[in-house]
Amino acid sequence: MVVDRIEVYLDGASEPLAVLKEPPYRLNLDTRKIPDGEHVLRVVTHFRGGGQEVREIPFTVNNYPDVIVLGLDEGGEVAGTLELRLAVGEPELPVEPVRFNPIWYVVASVVVLGGIWAYFALSPAAEKVVTELAPPAQEAQAPKEGGSQATASVDQALMEKGKSIYEANCAACHGADGQGMPPVMPALAGNANLKDAQMILSVVKNGRGAMPPVGAAFSEEELKAVATYIRNSFGNNFGPVE
Repeated sequence: MVVDRIEVYLDGASEPLAVLKEPPYRLNLDTRKIPDGEHVLRVVTHFRGGGQEVREIPFTVNNYPDVIVLGLDEGGEVAGTLELRLAVGEPELPVEPVRFNPIWYVVASVVVLGGIWAYFALSPAAEKVVTELAPPAQEAQAPKEGGSQATASVDQALMEKGKSIYEANCAACHGADGQGMPPVMPALAGNANLKDAQMILSVVKNGRGAMPPVGAAFSEEELKAVATYIRNSFGNNFGPVE
């Protein structure tokens, strides 16, 4: 059907706001000239040869500027005297400083430490360290009844110094009891691989796999002290490091 004209009415007015006869059918509706409140836009389309179609569109006009209240949150719990700021329209609101929630530190730390643990636990480097340093199943066992274990005289002052170094630099990963955190950090307790003193000195000083070079800044005496302590603690008895 061919459109003859389109008449646009506001509410129950008998006179149309506009009569549109040619496409494109457009109308600029200035709501500032309409009272605030609920209204109905009625669009009547007349077709050539007779007949019409009516469509009504309800809408609400609100041209009052917004009143913004600063200093009081909706639903907030308050007490005492409040200093409020009221603004009409859309003023430039002050930017609130970002307050860093302490719990973010905890979450970030857990994520970072978890990522580090997962990386080392699953990396080939960690597996290599476990393979090389973990105590062999048979050799790490305590000697059978009637057997003997080599003993050597160890300077107690050197042991005490080594213990202090171990507790400050090594215990966090290998444990105060030398049980470690397998598979990332192998156990030192009952570890037959500690028999190789030079290997221990090298690993402490230079690191290996997942283990960082914690002893890079140690003096030669400090390296020997901590190596001696490790080799003669946690059930180990391999003597001093010369």
